Amino acid sequence: MAETLKLLMLNPFFYPYQGGTEKHLLEVSKRLAERHDVTVLTSQLPDTKRFEKIYGVNVVRTPALVLTKLPHPLPPPFPVMPQHGVDLRRLAKRADVVHAHNRFIYGLTEVAMVRALNRTLCLTLHNARPMGIGPSTDLFGQAYDESVGRIVMRACNGVIGVSQATLDTTLPEDYDGVKSVVYNGVDEKTFTPGEAGGNWRKRLGIPEGKKIVLCVCRLVEQKGIVFLLEAMHDVDAALVLLGRGPLETELASYAAAHRVSEKLFPCTERISDSELVDLYRTADVFVLPSLYEPFGMVIVEAMSCGKPVIGTGVGGIPEIIREDTNGLIVPPRNPRALANAINAVLLNDAKARRFGLAGRKIVENEFTWAKTAHGYEEFYKRVQLAEAERETEREAKRGAKLGKGSGIGSGTRFRRAWAKAFLSKGGVSVSSALKRRIKRRFSKIKKRIRKNLKKVKNAKKVKKLKTVKKLKK
Repeated sequence: MAETLKLLMLNPFFYPYQGGTEKHLLEVSKRLAERHDVTVLTSQLPDTKRFEKIYGVNVVRTPALVLTKLPHPLPPPFPVMPQHGVDLRRLAKRADVVHAHNRFIYGLTEVAMVRALNRTLCLTLHNARPMGIGPSTDLFGQAYDESVGRIVMRACNGVIGVSQATLDTTLPEDYDGVKSVVYNGVDEKTFTPGEAGGNWRKRLGIPEGKKIVLCVCRLVEQKGIVFLLEAMHDVDAALVLLGRGPLETELASYAAAHRVSEKLFPCTERISDSELVDLYRTADVFVLPSLYEPFGMVIVEAMSCGKPVIGTGVGGIPEIIREDTNGLIVPPRNPRALANAINAVLLNDAKARRFGLAGRKIVENEFTWAKTAHGYEEFYKRVQLAEAERETEREAKRGAKLGKGSGIGSGTRFRRAWAKAFLSKGGVSVSSALKRRIKRRFSKIKKRIRKNLKKVKNAKKVKKLKTVKKLKK
């Protein structure tokens, strides 16, 4: 895309805040900033600047009170941003595209404001329609998507999903805008296969020679960790569980109740990427037993480090794991199937190596941040083209009202050609011959419109003269 776009990204949190959506937004924004003017509007956290530039991205932080304790099923943290509307209006006025990354925080008010400013509005669905998380979360989440969420999504010119499953389960069936799947990525130059440093075994107290099963996730119900703990009863290996969350104490008790405490090695520390890479390299197999998973970025990270992976057949996981190619897929909530899959990998070194090599190749071909950023650029191109076609059709309808035979709007082929010409400044390739034909066509249309208007004007004069004559008689 040759044209430089002014992009305004909206997300309640941004770097240095650590989270899946925040990681996605940082990696995509800094790559888009190489060719476009990118601004991120987010909440101001303690010890962060109101305005700054990070990796070429303009960051504007609106003053906020961040609530960390909320009644269930509302997920903390939640920012209260009294000045958000003022900042959004100011920044949206100079933007070509306003792109939201959270459909729950940015609702009807933001949609109304962006549409009133006649700006292109886009949305990335980082979370699918809540299903299988928990009764109350499912109920409230689905109620939101059926009411406010439906209006927000339908108002968007284009919607991205981080997996096909996310789009299929979340977008309204009657959505008629541009939709696209743009997968999350991984830094394939950081997350690489290699020899483990050996520090993690000493750090966690795991004996040399003991096989390691690794799971990296937030300690919440939807990750299905209790089923992995049950499965470990039939697996001769250590389970390293990296993550923090409200279920930390409960999971320790659950492990004790199922007599697998001696196999569980939890780690709740915040660690660097280099430490995480070393942990992936230390593991023999990576497992994510989720009950709900829009994508599964940790699976891709493990694959990038050349590790065999096992996941449940929910959400976007089957789009990452190709059965018996780079890993295995098991039904959710099934400890026996999970144990069988883990043993199938741990007891077969050749299969584990084959899965690891295949996973690394899949990452290089499909799941890099460069590919994610490219997917955004292609998406914006499609949104622009669709908007140009819609504008052409609107012009055609307006022209048709001036009188039949004006020639406006005749032919889908011509409308598409006009849309491409409209976007030629934005890098859409249009031949000079086609441009000349379109120019001639519009010149003829203008002449016809003038001719028709003249006819209408003359007809009105004739009618007026006839009326005057009748009155005289």
